[in-house]
Amino acid sequence: MDEPRTRNTTAPTILLVGVFLILLTAALRIAAALLFPIAVAGLLMLLLDPPVRALRKLGLPTAVGAGLMVFGTLALTVAGGAMLASPASDWIETTPAKLVQVQTKIRKMLRPIQETARKVDQATETTSTQTTPPTVQIKSPGLLQRLSVSTASIAATVLTIVFLTYFLLAMLPAFRRKLAGLIGTLAGARNIEETLTEIETQMSRYLVLNTLTGVGVGLATWAFLAAVQLPNALLWGVVAFLLNFIPYAGSLATAALVGAAALVAFDGTGRAVMVVIGSSAIHLVAGNFVTPHLMGRHLPLNPVAIFVSLLYWGWVWGPAGTLVAVPITVMLQVIFARVDRLRPIAILLDT
Repeated sequence: MDEPRTRNTTAPTILLVGVFLILLTAALRIAAALLFPIAVAGLLMLLLDPPVRALRKLGLPTAVGAGLMVFGTLALTVAGGAMLASPASDWIETTPAKLVQVQTKIRKMLRPIQETARKVDQATETTSTQTTPPTVQIKSPGLLQRLSVSTASIAATVLTIVFLTYFLLAMLPAFRRKLAGLIGTLAGARNIEETLTEIETQMSRYLVLNTLTGVGVGLATWAFLAAVQLPNALLWGVVAFLLNFIPYAGSLATAALVGAAALVAFDGTGRAVMVVIGSSAIHLVAGNFVTPHLMGRHLPLNPVAIFVSLLYWGWVWGPAGTLVAVPITVMLQVIFARVDRLRPIAILLDT
């Protein structure tokens, strides 16, 4: 008698969970402009809270420590970006002309294949007397116009994240006290505190290890591109470092960008191909040996979970979602591991 009853109660539960996930995904996509800055600010809050607590132990008020960490990090980022502003702006201004050069060289490389395909089409095509109607093309906005709109939107999002992170850090101790008071029991408050601490620890490990790996990839890319005399090698090393925070897709994007730069800078295609192979080799070594060796011991996620999280958050929030996919999944894994009914999901996500 118990087995049919269990089956009858399990099916509606699964259905309700499925409906909830569908509604949650729809809400995440619709409210992306609102929820993405909140998610990034929350992740930065968890990352910067340990140094803020250390400053508080030294006698600094929480608001002052939060300001030093948030605005100090922002100042360092702006200073580093200013060093690369000149070569980056030059590259952006000449992007349309460079794209034409890249297309021309790629067509030359693919010309034998195109000639073969054209001959096959000529041998198999049938004559047709129908005339195709003329097509009307609507001119899209220019590159500079699109860049100006994107820059304004990105600047507004960054400012929102910066100030929201500061307020969250400054109010976090009071929020923890209020949360402990709402729970009411000492065991429940201790469980919440342990969960937050573990999330901070896991995220700090992930970001620190990923940053160290990215620094290695960036330095290796810079040294290699400087050795082959590619212009703006330092800029592309920084690009490789930043894109390394996106698992799998970051290495492909780096190889594509560096390959395009090499096609523009060099006359022949041989050196461009060598640049692509060298850049890909650096990412292959980092992705298949260095990163698994470091992350496999410290990151509580398996490769399948990482890949699926990239697909999901990239689909929900676009390219920006891939930057926060792994940290959000790490946070969810820690929370699921502490909830009895959700622990099977945490086991599936774990290594």
